[in-house]
Amino acid sequence: MKKYLIVAAGSLATISFGQCTIAGNSTIKINETATFSVDAKAQCEECYSWKMPSDQNLTVDGNTKSNTIKVKASSPGQSTISVSILNNKGLLQCEKVIDVVDNKQELADKNCGVFINDFKEVKVSESVISFFPNENLDDYLYKWIVTYINGDTQESKEKIPQFFFSDINYITSVKLKIMTKSPLCSLTLSKKFEQNYWKPTETKLGIVEQKTYSQGSYSDYVKKENVDNSQK
Repeated sequence: MKKYLIVAAGSLATISFGQCTIAGNSTIKINETATFSVDAKAQCEECYSWKMPSDQNLTVDGNTKSNTIKVKASSPGQSTISVSILNNKGLLQCEKVIDVVDNKQELADKNCGVFINDFKEVKVSESVISFFPNENLDDYLYKWIVTYINGDTQESKEKIPQFFFSDINYITSVKLKIMTKSPLCSLTLSKKFEQNYWKPTETKLGIVEQKTYSQGSYSDYVKKENVDNSQK
């Protein structure tokens, strides 16, 4: 008789598999904690049993015997969480597939795989300005377009271009179009500038030498007045 009950319960569990729904986001970012809940009611408050995947992409944060559970994502990949519920009709089981994504990769996917999200300017001389992206990568195609106050435009396909400018005919806007080679996709960044932006904040004699751009030196090019303001 005991064996018969075990077999019957096992058959019921098989029949009832998937007869409940786990609510919660199907995508979690690394180091993010998400809450999941199940809609089916159990015989008691702790008649739930949540099971985590063996790959350890997801870890439990708290109790696994209630109808809700908190899960933390630790590494990228796809995992499945499941829950067994004992109710008046027998045993219910349901599962949910979770995708754990890397924050940087998610951003790259949204931006055509381009990790560049800003560019900076540096003065080469009193009449030449240079622009550079905030990532030192050669995997992309670049197209810079600058617009002057008189309406003229200049273009460059260099990664770090140089353009002429003056106090009278200053640059009002800069557009950077970044294109990936495979797959073919593009992202455009743009900035606008006021005339006062190009006015020097202090008198300097001689020519300002072009600094060598290297990844990690991005903060070296922040305008001095911006640094002073941030320290106030």
